[in-house]
Amino acid sequence: MIELYSDRLATPGGVFLITFSREGIYRLSFPGSKIDEDYPLAPLPWPGLKKDLKVYLSGQQVDWERYPLDCSGYHPFTAKLLQVVSSIPFGRILTYRQVAEKAGSPLAWRAAGQALKANRHPLIVPCHRVVGSGGKLGGFSGPPGWKRKLLNLENIHDYSAVDS
Repeated sequence: MIELYSDRLATPGGVFLITFSREGIYRLSFPGSKIDEDYPLAPLPWPGLKKDLKVYLSGQQVDWERYPLDCSGYHPFTAKLLQVVSSIPFGRILTYRQVAEKAGSPLAWRAAGQALKANRHPLIVPCHRVVGSGGKLGGFSGPPGWKRKLLNLENIHDYSAVDS
């Protein structure tokens, strides 16, 4: 069993909950998300994380690679998809089909959409940068409205302008 701890980050959009283990960030929960677990409060072992989250939420690009992620419990297909999604640059989008292809499963675009719902690291693993074919926003692991808000933060307003 993993020992998990949590810390909170107050932002103008509400309070984010950051759950972490010794391995890394376990979950980033949006303001208003239903949290079933209550872990002991502890200071984050990565002092710059809160600052970087605020910087990102102000619309600026952040390099998330310096923060370790605890990916325990992910299905191998989900882990591979999240690796692909992590490589989507700030201000760019891909379709679920493109993400599935890059993960080596070109016919699994619907499964890709379902797997991305399991992303415990939104913002850091930017699943909001994955949209449906034809510019449909598709689903998102965060609360309603946040996907569009995050895309707008990155100055993405045309969801059909997908990179190839």
